[in-house]
Parts: sequence; C-alpha cells; structure tokens
Amino acid sequence: MIGEIIAIGDELISGRIVNTTSSFAASRLFSAGHQVKKITVIGDDPDSIRDTLLEAISDNQFVIISGGLGPTTDDITNESVSKALGLPLEKNPQVEKQIEEMEARLGEHAPDQFKWKLTMLPKGAKVLNPTGHAAGYELRYNGVYLFFLPGVPEQLREHLTERVLPRLNSLDQNRPFVMQKVFKLFGLTEIEINLRLEELSLTSNHIKLGYYPVFPEVHVSVTVIDRSQAKAEDLLKKAAETIHSEFEQYIVADEESGSLAATLGDLLKAKRFMLSAAESCTGGMLGATLTSVAGSSEWFDRSMVTYSNQAKVDLLGVSKETLAQYGAVSRQTALEMVNGTRKRAESQCALAMTGIAGPGGGTPDKPVGTVFIAMSAEETTLVHRFLFPGNRDEIRKLTVETALDWLRRFLKYGSLLPGYKPVA
Repeated sequence: MIGEIIAIGDELISGRIVNTTSSFAASRLFSAGHQVKKITVIGDDPDSIRDTLLEAISDNQFVIISGGLGPTTDDITNESVSKALGLPLEKNPQVEKQIEEMEARLGEHAPDQFKWKLTMLPKGAKVLNPTGHAAGYELRYNGVYLFFLPGVPEQLREHLTERVLPRLNSLDQNRPFVMQKVFKLFGLTEIEINLRLEELSLTSNHIKLGYYPVFPEVHVSVTVIDRSQAKAEDLLKKAAETIHSEFEQYIVADEESGSLAATLGDLLKAKRFMLSAAESCTGGMLGATLTSVAGSSEWFDRSMVTYSNQAKVDLLGVSKETLAQYGAVSRQTALEMVNGTRKRAESQCALAMTGIAGPGGGTPDKPVGTVFIAMSAEETTLVHRFLFPGNRDEIRKLTVETALDWLRRFLKYGSLLPGYKPVA
C-alpha cells in the first residue's frame, strides 16, 4: 500500500525534539512492503493540520499521523481532524473505560477536563489498543485508512508494530517481499565505496544499493524487492556475498543492529582474551563504547582514564623522564601506556591512546588531531601516529574507532596495519 506519514508538534518544528518516530515508522513500513511517499512535519496549528491531512488523503491509501493526542491544551489533533473531516467529536466508551481502570489501579484521578479531552474522538474512530493507556485510533475516510498514533516514541512503536502493521498487512496481502541487509564499513571514504560499488554492477529492477555516512563509518545497504520470497532471498544472498567479498576487511559489522564493539567482543570471547585500555584524549569514550555491548564483562576488563601526566605515572607506570623528554603525546608515551595497562590488568590485549583533540593545544610539530595509538596483543606490540580531521568530538570518535578496528583486524586477519591509514 502507498501512504504518507505526518508528524505533529511544535517541539518538532522548533528543533527541541528530534523526529525519530517518523524514521522508525518509515523503516518498518518499508520492510513490510509498503511504500511511503512523503514524511511531513508540522506544528500544532489547526490550519496546517487540516491542509496537510486533506492533501495526504487525496494522494494515498493510508496515512499515519503522530502527536497531539494528549490531554493538555496544546494537544489539538482530535479537534483539528474533527473540523477538517466534518466528523463530530464523540465520547468513546472504550477510552473512558481504560481511563477508569487505570485510575482504579493507580489510585489517582486526573482532572475532569483532561479525561474529557482524552475520551472525545472523531466519529467512527476505532481504538487501536483496547487494553493500553494510550488512545491511538483508526479512521476510514473516503476509502483511505487513517491511523492516529501517540507522539511518545515508545507508545508509537508499540502501536505501529503490534496494531498498524498487522492491519495494513491484512489489507494488502499481495505486497512485494522486501529484504535488506546492512554492512557497516570503516577505513574507506564514501567516494571510494561509491566507485567500488559501481564496478560491481549489482543494481537492477529488484536490487537497490544505498550508502550513507554514519560517522565515523559508512553504511552500505542492500535492498531486494520481489514478488517471490524465494527469489528475493536468493538475490539478497548473492548480492550480500559479492559485497562481503569486495569489502571484507573493512566490514566492522554486517547487521543493522551490530557494531564494531560487538564484533570485536565476539573475537575476544572466541579466543578467551581479556582486553584492557588506557585513555588520555578520549577520556573514557572507548570504555563507554565497549560497555554499551551487553555481556562485555566476559571480554573487557578495564579502561583507565589517565588524562594528566601524573595519572599516567601513578596508574600506568609511565616514566617521568619519558614525559619530560618526549611529551604526553608521543610514540614513547603511548608505548609505555599500553605496556603498563597490560601489566596491571594482566590481560592478553591492550589499547592505549594519547593525543591532541583540540580545539587548542596544537603545535607545528603536533597539530590538533595528532593521536598516538598503541595496540598490544599476545606477543605483538605496535604504535602508530595518526592525524585525524574534524572537531574535538570527531577526533575522539575517530580515535576510538581506529583503535578498536585495528585490534579487530589483528585478531581476525593478523594485520599489523590499522584500517585508518597512519602518518609518518
């Protein structure tokens, strides 16, 4: 089916809140074989709601509208829809019952004007979730299916996945099969990936390739659309194999929900290795990245944030002479940091990083973006100097990604060189 998404809320057009709900809805609809022609974001304005809704109804088979269903005075979606479609507001007994049950359960009672506002829905509205507390509903108008969903992200996701998608799927049982696979790459630029993808000549009427930067990675998506599920599965498998063969060493994750940290964790776990780290310029970002993976305690021991010179001396055993002669941002200091980390943690692997993230602190010899990363695993210990571009946050993210990717490459391929090219 062909449809449109309308997100309503002053907080969306003012930029106070990022509109993540529309992207979630669009991705789920696309994956289910439905086509979204347009996503529109408008404020809490009756005229905008009326004009946008009527235009969407004239061009689509379904419309999903999110936001403005709450009990406060700025929630005006129901009133605006009532006027736009000429459907009077009526007290919905199902919503009234849900409110009463919730009040009895919680022992709290909302003001009458709030309850009245929640129960008054346009005539013909069918509540989507009879057992829940958020009153999303469905309307059919001029043959078009309208789904009004809460703007709260968790509530919208629940309504969409458990109510709206099953309903749309039942209405269009001849929709095509849509299958997608995402590869997350690091170490190649978007332009390099583009040129190499073009040489593969995979794009066809049934296969679409997409690539987009998700700093510091570039994500490549393979989408297959076909009326035959078996053919779609076969096409996706062959295309994915081709892409994997072309970019193998640059692929840090091959699932949309995957990550470089999780991929590295699997490698460490398989080898029964523990990883420790010492961070200076990244200030704990590497540790936070690793511990975002559930179960990381099985393969990650510690990350010591040694921001000051004294911390490097006290916690890692870096010599004062090294710091005085070469400075904190140096090959020699990074080497002593990684050795000290491994010695104190008694781990099989260690990473250390020290650098100048900016915006100040750079010198002609060591400009902003200069970072030394040391990697130690088993009997191998290496240090490389990098010159990362970008602002402070981007330099720190590139440092973490490069360090983790370097260890991944070493454990998987025995590579002594990182994916991000070092400088002399």
